[in-house]
Amino acid sequence: DFVREFISDHLEEYESLYSPFPAKKKGNNSGSSDKKKGGSNKNKSDAPGSPPKSFKKSSTTSSDDVTSNEKAASSSSSTNNSNSPSSSLDQVEQRFAWYRSKLRSLQLKFTNVFPLHWNLYYHLTVSFLERTARHLKFILKKHSATVRIAPFNPNTKEGGGGDSTMATPSMVMSASAVTQAASKFGMSVNSAHGDGGGAVAAAADGLSDGEKAVTALLKALQKTILFEKEMSAWLSRDFGTQFVDPSEVVANDAKKKRGDDNNEEEGGGEEALEFDDQGRAVAAGSAEGIRIKYERRKRTGGGAGSNRQGGSGGGPVPQLMGIASVTFDNYMSPYVALEERTMDEQLHAAIADTTVDNRGAQPVFVSSTNLFIYMKNSITRCTALTKEKTFFLLQRSFQKKLQSYAKVLDKKLPQPQTQIAAKMASLVDSTQTTNTVYRIPPGQEVTVCYVIDTCEYCADTVEALEDLIRDKIGSKYQNKIDMTEEQDAFQDVTAKCIRVLVSGLEQRLDAPLKELSRTNWSSFDMVGEESSYVRTIQLTIHPFVTEVRQLIPSSYFRSFCDKFALTFASTYYRTLTGLKRISEAGTQQLLLDVTTIKSLLLKLPVLEAEKKPGGATRHSNVNQSKSLSGASTIAPAMYTKMVNKEFRKLEVMLKLVGSPKDMLVDMFRAQWDSSIDTSMMASDFQTIMILKGIPRNDHASMLESLGVEAVEGRVGADSSMTVNIQALQEKGSDVAAKVNADLDQMRQRVDRFRNAFR
Repeated sequence: DFVREFISDHLEEYESLYSPFPAKKKGNNSGSSDKKKGGSNKNKSDAPGSPPKSFKKSSTTSSDDVTSNEKAASSSSSTNNSNSPSSSLDQVEQRFAWYRSKLRSLQLKFTNVFPLHWNLYYHLTVSFLERTARHLKFILKKHSATVRIAPFNPNTKEGGGGDSTMATPSMVMSASAVTQAASKFGMSVNSAHGDGGGAVAAAADGLSDGEKAVTALLKALQKTILFEKEMSAWLSRDFGTQFVDPSEVVANDAKKKRGDDNNEEEGGGEEALEFDDQGRAVAAGSAEGIRIKYERRKRTGGGAGSNRQGGSGGGPVPQLMGIASVTFDNYMSPYVALEERTMDEQLHAAIADTTVDNRGAQPVFVSSTNLFIYMKNSITRCTALTKEKTFFLLQRSFQKKLQSYAKVLDKKLPQPQTQIAAKMASLVDSTQTTNTVYRIPPGQEVTVCYVIDTCEYCADTVEALEDLIRDKIGSKYQNKIDMTEEQDAFQDVTAKCIRVLVSGLEQRLDAPLKELSRTNWSSFDMVGEESSYVRTIQLTIHPFVTEVRQLIPSSYFRSFCDKFALTFASTYYRTLTGLKRISEAGTQQLLLDVTTIKSLLLKLPVLEAEKKPGGATRHSNVNQSKSLSGASTIAPAMYTKMVNKEFRKLEVMLKLVGSPKDMLVDMFRAQWDSSIDTSMMASDFQTIMILKGIPRNDHASMLESLGVEAVEGRVGADSSMTVNIQALQEKGSDVAAKVNADLDQMRQRVDRFRNAFR
């Protein structure tokens, strides 16, 4: 009861000076004014019938202390906005200056009076911080209602504000940086704001009202945290106060968990600090710190050992960290909005930025590395202030901006073209299908590869970012950290890039395939070297594939080869079955062409760029690490099996077309793939008869000899489409299995990314 009465008596003045509650402040101000007028009123209150207040300061002492406190408050106010009331957010340092002055006066008046196990000064500090927390909550409610951070506007340079420059969180925290630097070099917080105020003012000149409000918010939070640390160090040093280990506090008890996440800032990792009577922080090992320590020991009449005797008699006490500073956590949304706006500005600049960083294993857009560097710095800024709700909201902002960046990368790809095309112009069946295709302009395949590399870098780094956030955030939020959707967003863009590359290369082969279709194979009478369209296909595929191989990871390149080989084999098959008639010599020439193209596709996964005399190949510096690690020169067995199976259908079809008419039925039975549904036998056989030029009148008898019924219409192309769809489904599972087999290798790269990010 005595301790509570003592605390209430000596913090009454604090309520009268700094309470932001209008009604309460009015009554207290009158009492304060009575104090300033003289001690007569107080003497009357000390009449015999009045309650005893033996430890309350006398009127003379109170007057002196009030004068001293007014000087401290005036000194603090002179370094801040003098037009703001003492209860405003940007004048929070005045509160702490008042309390330091109060502690000095109490220590001088009550030296060696109170038993150490009472922990009176600890309870006094707790009460002061709790009152401050109530005041700050009221102030922050009013503050947050008036703060607005203008969203980024790409159409104006100001980003929606009225200033000539776009403020960033680094700019609005410049005052806090000055405070930190001042503490590090032994300057007082107040002198830092006084002498260094020009730099802070210069940084604040370009800020809007909302940004200045965020500056005041961050400065107030940092000063509150610094004061809590200062008081903790003072109690532990001068009175031997022992604080409860935050790891032993019950997680769901908010009051007992006050300093759980901020405690690591007090840990042994930081350099020990000494605080003088003005709250100036200096290194304990410096000359100034040693001087302050010995002056304190001399003033208290003993060494550190005498001060600590009996200091822990009352047992460990709850942490001071967070009692007042945790109040800010529910009102930090303007700060998070400012971080979001800066990231929005980076995302807007990334749309047109094509700068590539070639220093890593794969080239990536510089905008991606800049974004993650900014996020890492943002984490550093935020965790220096809070690791709870504000940090969680900032992590949510990271998630949104990463999703947006995946869309930025998607916009760097060629736009899809919806094309309505006939299956083949020469086909009797005029049924049309709608396909989405991508036409890649010359040289743009490099940009698509850069997008693949950047997406892989982002997906890997997002996982490292998730681990970093989970390690630093408060325990009650750790299970809520999940950035799987962001990884999936980048992987979806990567899958689209593979489709774009396949479609783009296929569209470049339109011209040679049209040349194949326009050739009159029915009058072809001489077999020579490969046809001209085959040479065009080789000259188109080789440089494209070697460029892609040099620029993207091997697992994605193998997926590209699989998809392209399947797609091209299907297109080539449809083109051949769309011809009108093929002579015997024509079938021999086409068999030669098919063999040449098959050989090219079998080498697809291991194609290398042609080395120019006296010079390196393009992007050779990028692929140097791959060459040194021993790139394979043999195509994967699964890929080889798939290509051979797809081209076997082409070879069998051409052999049947070139076989004698009287042997066609027997050869078809021998060569035809029995694994295909027998319902397709008639359509495939009818397609071969048309390519051989067998009169339609003979079709029925030959189908009867084969033992199947005739089908109406030219359905060979449809049947081949069905075959290829089935094959594609089968091979799709094979490709998926192969990609899964590469996950272990990719996981190793993730670990390297994680270590580099940290």
